[in-house]
Amino acid sequence: MNASPFWRFLELTKPYRWHLLFGVALIFVATLLMLPAPWILKLIIDEALPRKDMNLLLKLLVAFTVLFVLRAWLTLMRNRMMQFSAMRLVCDLRIKLFTHLQSLSLRYFDTNQTGRTIGRIAQDTGEVYNLTNGFIINIIADSVTVLCVLGFLYWIEWHLALAVTAVLPLFVFNYLHHRKRMRQESRAHRDNWDKVMGFLNERVAAARVVKSFAKEHEEIASFAGGINADYFNYSRIVLRNTKLAVVADLLASLGALVVLGFGGWLVMQRRLDVGELVAFNAYITFIFPPIVRFADLNTIFQRASTSLENIFTMLDTKPEVSDLPGARALPVLRGEVEFRDVGFDYELERPGGGRPRTLTNVNFAIPAGKIVAIVGPSGSGKSTIINLIARFYDVASGAVLVDGIDIRTITTDSLRKQTGIVLQESVLFSGTLEDNIKYGRPDATREQILDASVAANAHEFIANLPDGYATVVGERGSKLSGGQRQRIAIARAILKDPRILIFDEATSALDTASERLIQQAMERLMKNRTSFIIAHRLSTIQQADIILVMDQGRLVEMGTHAELLTKNGLYSHLHALQFKE
Repeated sequence: MNASPFWRFLELTKPYRWHLLFGVALIFVATLLMLPAPWILKLIIDEALPRKDMNLLLKLLVAFTVLFVLRAWLTLMRNRMMQFSAMRLVCDLRIKLFTHLQSLSLRYFDTNQTGRTIGRIAQDTGEVYNLTNGFIINIIADSVTVLCVLGFLYWIEWHLALAVTAVLPLFVFNYLHHRKRMRQESRAHRDNWDKVMGFLNERVAAARVVKSFAKEHEEIASFAGGINADYFNYSRIVLRNTKLAVVADLLASLGALVVLGFGGWLVMQRRLDVGELVAFNAYITFIFPPIVRFADLNTIFQRASTSLENIFTMLDTKPEVSDLPGARALPVLRGEVEFRDVGFDYELERPGGGRPRTLTNVNFAIPAGKIVAIVGPSGSGKSTIINLIARFYDVASGAVLVDGIDIRTITTDSLRKQTGIVLQESVLFSGTLEDNIKYGRPDATREQILDASVAANAHEFIANLPDGYATVVGERGSKLSGGQRQRIAIARAILKDPRILIFDEATSALDTASERLIQQAMERLMKNRTSFIIAHRLSTIQQADIILVMDQGRLVEMGTHAELLTKNGLYSHLHALQFKE
């Protein structure tokens, strides 16, 4: 772990610093209480048993029992304190990540897999918990144990302690030899796992598409390939840890052999008592197992290191669209919309600049309350216009204005609260119909919800459902038909009462009966509101007040249906193609 993520992690622990410090103090005390046990064993062997002193033996046994009971109680308190702090830290970090995610622009979601993003919040933060609650507890306890025991051993018999210490550098060399490769292998494993999770998320969400193309076997093979790659990646990590642990265990055995051999010789020379040798041998069991355990701790450390890098990379991502300092809230809109020399490209950097922009020098002014249709071939820039009106992206050049105000100078929240959008594929959230309708206005009364549903031609089908407005719609509204989802989306927009309305292909995927109901609801919703409609079927927008005709990112024509037909331009050509028969 490089210094930056580690120190930034320590900054995250500030709100819980006293809890963590108290937990560390408990770790320290509980560890120290473990140290007298071997010395009590030495006193029993060298003092109580040779003298047959039952009183001393009982005192030593009571002391032994008190130490372990007290240590058990402190360990319990320590674990409660550390677990509370670690879990609270992880929960707050997840909230922080999700909050930051809400501030990011659509470009981030366009370029990052959903599974990878979810992994940052769900899995990477879990590794932070392991770092806080597992790694810190063990590294402190083991470090205190090793240092205190070594000091005590030098006090007992420094020659023997020096022989034990001579083995310790071999543990350090073993760790350093494997550390760099473990870091690389851990990162490779995590990158591959992110890809697997992204693949899984996409395929589960698109189960209908997979089945419609009979691609189950191919998808199984692809998923199995990712899982097998993860198996091989993780196997390398396990093998690396195994090598580290096995060598550490061999070194611990070497240390024990040194103690028994050299210590036995010292006993024979009467320079060391038998009880002292037994105590010494017991103490080295406090030294070598923690050092061997450092191999497992290193695994936790490396995985947490990779996770912290991922977390901070996400937190460091800057939103492309953000409120300027001093941005003011937008007053109640009349609904005038103007594009002034607008240029835009979905790619921030275009090497060589040779590719044409998504939008180039687009200019138009729409009076309040007008119905505007946007037509043109696929990829001509229709959806980009509505994305810029809602400020999902910022223009690269020029300006978008509402009521004469550049939308970059106002808060995005105040703009979007006065903007309603109904998409081609309306997304509903798992929950009840009522929850979905009042999503944009949680304080709406039941009467307002019913009025919006009636206006959207949705009340009738809702009333016929067994649970009515309490009906659970399923994930993304899967329990409803396409037309029903669209009517719920329109009811949601009606209840929000926006000043600017956007319909993005809202009826293109519906049958004739559903389309008629949706159009009736749209007509009610568009009254006295500035409305933008994207539609491929020109028959649905002939009554629009203004039609914008886009081609290759440019506004090539503008006018009413009748005016554009007389121009004999692109609109007239598109109209002729659709009504050829």
